[in-house]
Amino acid sequence: MNRDIITGMDGEIYARRDLSREWGGAIDLGTARTGKSFGVDGHLGETNCRGVWDSVDRLKFRTSRNLRLELATDPNVITELVRFDSKGVATVVGSVEYGDRLSLNLTPGRYGLSFFVEGDLISYQVNASFF
Repeated sequence: MNRDIITGMDGEIYARRDLSREWGGAIDLGTARTGKSFGVDGHLGETNCRGVWDSVDRLKFRTSRNLRLELATDPNVITELVRFDSKGVATVVGSVEYGDRLSLNLTPGRYGLSFFVEGDLISYQVNASFF
């Protein structure tokens, strides 16, 4: 069983057998600020430790001011950015399918990132920076 590793915005390390496929269980990286960044080194496309096919990883973060998000995505995954409203309902605000970059201007709010795969086991890397 592979481990998913996130390096958080303050250098903290999150290592999990499997990142959550549900928003309620997703790691919350805290509040993004200018100059902060995070990275994901994950695995998708295998049966996870609960015996469920692992086709999605999710994480969350917040912004308290306008920021630009620059994501260096993995061309082996579908990357989707959502924004949560006051009731927790997620709306897609940007995505890239099998591309290597996603750039968006963000307003203050709560956001989530999803990484999807449609096929067999892959390793993937994503790096995010805020400006």
